[in-house]
Amino acid sequence: MGKYGVLLLNFGGPGHAGEVRPFLYRLFSDKYVLYGMPAPLRHLIAPVLALTHAPASARYYAAIGGGSPQLRWTREQAAGLEVLLNRDAVFGEAYKVSIGMRSWKPDIRSGLEELRDWGAEKLTLLPLYPQYSFSTTRSSLEEARRQLDKMGWKPELREVRSWPSHPAYIGLLRALLDETLARASAGGARPHVIFSAHSLPVKVVNAGDPYRGEVERTVAALVSGLSATWSLAFQSRSGRMRWLEPYLEDELPRLAASGVKDLVVCPLSFVSDHVETLWELDILYAKKAAALGFKTFSRVPVFNGDARFPPVLKEVMNDRKA
Repeated sequence: MGKYGVLLLNFGGPGHAGEVRPFLYRLFSDKYVLYGMPAPLRHLIAPVLALTHAPASARYYAAIGGGSPQLRWTREQAAGLEVLLNRDAVFGEAYKVSIGMRSWKPDIRSGLEELRDWGAEKLTLLPLYPQYSFSTTRSSLEEARRQLDKMGWKPELREVRSWPSHPAYIGLLRALLDETLARASAGGARPHVIFSAHSLPVKVVNAGDPYRGEVERTVAALVSGLSATWSLAFQSRSGRMRWLEPYLEDELPRLAASGVKDLVVCPLSFVSDHVETLWELDILYAKKAAALGFKTFSRVPVFNGDARFPPVLKEVMNDRKA
C-alpha cells in the first residue's frame, strides 16, 4: 500500500553542441572521474579539461547527429517501467518513475524533487549501469543520498547496487546477441564475438573498484552455450595512464592476424545508445576493422526503446538480491 517512487540513475550527455563543454565540466568535476585528485586541484583542472576536450567531443557528437540520444531513450525506458509497475500494482499502490542524470540534465536533484512533490513514501534508486563502478554507480548513489539529505526528505529507501548477471538482463542481451549472430552468419560466415565494455583506469580498480569482476560475470553468463569464439576488450580510454586491458584497438589487429574475417561486437556496459556506441563503435572501430581487412563488422544493438527492456528493469527492481 502507498505511493512508490523509482529514480532511474544514468550518466547523461549533451543534447546539442552548446552543451558539450558544460557537460564535460560536470563530468570532470566528479571526484570519481578524476579519482584520487584533491578537490581544490580538481576544481582548477576541470574547466581546463572541459575546454581542451570540447572541440574533439563536439566533432564526435556532430557525427552522430549533434548530441547524445541517451535522454530520449532513458525517458522511454522510465515510461515503460512506470506503465508495467502500475499495471501490476495491487489495490492502493501507485508508482511513479523519474530519471536523474549524474553528469547532465535532468539532474538527480530534479528527479528526486519530482518524486517528493508527487508524494512518494517509498523510494527505489535503480542505476542503469548493470556493472558496478565507482565512476558510475557509486557516484550516482552518493549524489542521490547527498541530495536527499539537503532536501530533508527521508522516504523509506532502497538502493539497487548492480545486476551484472541477473537472468532477465542476461536473457535479453543474449537474445540480441543471438539475433545479430544469425544475421551475420546468414552468408556462411563464422563471426567472432568481441564483448566490449567501457574501460576504467587500473588505479581505480586497484583502489577496490569491482567493475572488471562484474564485467566478467556478465560475460560468463552470456557465453554459456555460445558456439561462436569470443574475447573481451575495453573501449573509451583516454589520457596516458594505464586502463583495463586488452584495449579494443589492440584486439582488432590481434584477431585480424589470427585469421578472423568477421566480427560481431557486443557492448556490455550500455543500456542505451550514446557516443561510445554510435561514434566509437559504429564509426571509429568499424573503419579500423575495414582497414584491417575484416569482411564484416556488426554491432549488437543496445536496449534503447526495446519493449523487452522495461520488464527487465521491473524484475531487477523487484529482486531483493540485486
